Amino acid sequence: MFCVRIDPAVDGHQNTVIQQESLPAQIDARTNPKGNYYEVRETPITTSGGFDAAPFNNRVFKVQNWDKKNPISGKPVGYKIITPPTQKLLAHPNSLQAKRALFASRHLWVTEHRDDELYAAGRYTLQSTVETGGVSDAVARNDDIVQKDVVIWSCFGLTHNPRIEDWPVM
Repeated sequence: MFCVRIDPAVDGHQNTVIQQESLPAQIDARTNPKGNYYEVRETPITTSGGFDAAPFNNRVFKVQNWDKKNPISGKPVGYKIITPPTQKLLAHPNSLQAKRALFASRHLWVTEHRDDELYAAGRYTLQSTVETGGVSDAVARNDDIVQKDVVIWSCFGLTHNPRIEDWPVM
């Protein structure tokens, strides 16, 4: 499992994360008679939390600065983050591995910046029996993260099923 810590500053440190999805609209004689209309739904993430990828909804996340507008579109400046929709941690939730890696239960986390929060699983992962000081503790604070200095944690895994050729390395 990997977790990339992204500390964005989109035209300043006052940023908001938006979840954007492309969703089909119901057939309606007036607004969608042919059934080919879809809507782009944007939901601001207002408190720290964990989120999952949803590739069938084209779920992406945008880091925006609402105080700065793009001179062409008039919309807030921002960057899009597409977190990989990979398999999450396969260890049972009650296992020691899963308790040490609570960060691996979601594809993306959004927290408020704190100088001493640098490690997704906490500073002393292998000396613990449960993730301490990691991203799950940061999210538990339920910080307001609208137009704040935010940190994004993108988590992804690469599942490798060992083969006989891997022996004795694996």
